[in-house]
Amino acid sequence: MPGPLSAIDRRRVLTGAGMLALLAVVAPACGSAPAPPAVDDLEAQRQLAQRDSELAAAARARLTGPDADDARELAAALDQVSLERAEHARALATEIARAAGKPPADATETTTPVPDGPAPTVSQVVNALRAAADSAGKLAITSSGYRAGLLASIAAACTASYAVALVAQS
Repeated sequence: MPGPLSAIDRRRVLTGAGMLALLAVVAPACGSAPAPPAVDDLEAQRQLAQRDSELAAAARARLTGPDADDARELAAALDQVSLERAEHARALATEIARAAGKPPADATETTTPVPDGPAPTVSQVVNALRAAADSAGKLAITSSGYRAGLLASIAAACTASYAVALVAQS
């Protein structure tokens, strides 16, 4: 007398296993796509970096007066800060483009003109760098992967700039 298991042959077992494998491969494709990473915070950091670069350049321009010989080291430090913050802005723009799935812009960097009036002081540059370091550090804690490393590096560079390069010179 045939039992209930005798009706299952090898062909049915292989067919069932194949169907389960197909289901395992196809089922994840039915889900929704992951949300793209937010870039608003990075855009704010990029704008801060660009503004700080311009602020340092304007403070440097203030030092080109008749007593510029006394301020050469400070001028060099401000030049370095301006270059570093411009590089931070470029790196952030590249990360924003990568996260948005767009190719990075080709050197179409826009700068805002330095407003007329009194040039910024070194203490204003130091305060701006301190705020940028705090902001980037807080954002790095909530980020992960490359983005966290980029933001932590920016925070460290800003801290070194205001704590070592500019404070020691002013």
